[in-house]
Amino acid sequence: MFQQSTDALKKFSKRLHAINTRFSADDVTSLAIFVDMVKSHSPDDLIEFIHEPDRMIFYYAPFEANAFSHQIQTYHIDSTYKLLRSRIPFYAVTGKFAESIIFPFLYFFVWPDTSENIQVCLTAYFGSINREPSYFAMDCAPQITNAVETAIPLCQIIWCGVHVLRAVMRKAEKFQDRSNFETFYNLMKLLVFGSEEEEIDPDE
Repeated sequence: MFQQSTDALKKFSKRLHAINTRFSADDVTSLAIFVDMVKSHSPDDLIEFIHEPDRMIFYYAPFEANAFSHQIQTYHIDSTYKLLRSRIPFYAVTGKFAESIIFPFLYFFVWPDTSENIQVCLTAYFGSINREPSYFAMDCAPQITNAVETAIPLCQIIWCGVHVLRAVMRKAEKFQDRSNFETFYNLMKLLVFGSEEEEIDPDE
């Protein structure tokens, strides 16, 4: 953090205060004020809020993560619906090492949850650090895959094996007969787990 800014503690303190403050009863107004405060007090942070009648995009990349960005070749993207009251998916992009996962480099949410809107956030972040990842790990959601393929065309995509297996289970009726499905599913399990003995619950 101190490699990136000589007044890092001051910036961090002001940001923490802003995060813990609700500036308005209206969520959109409160977020817009927060974004303006971060831009004013921590201009090295990448932050933007776009609120239009047909779309809403927010992305935020704290400055201190830049100290690690040049070391990361593989990123991971995931989302949750549990953090925002409106149940808009909230995304986090983290860096992956062989032995660990580095804290999020980028946070964002978009509405509607389309590949075009996700692409805006990814393009802004990787453009700001002037780097492109070699690999991107994710579940097999089509809007995420399409966004990464368009924004970072040379990046190789790594799908989460468990998510792929669950997606296969949901499409079992597409196979001509049960034996064809079981053969394919067992091969997929072997690729994912390295053992045919592993079992997953498709309803999880």
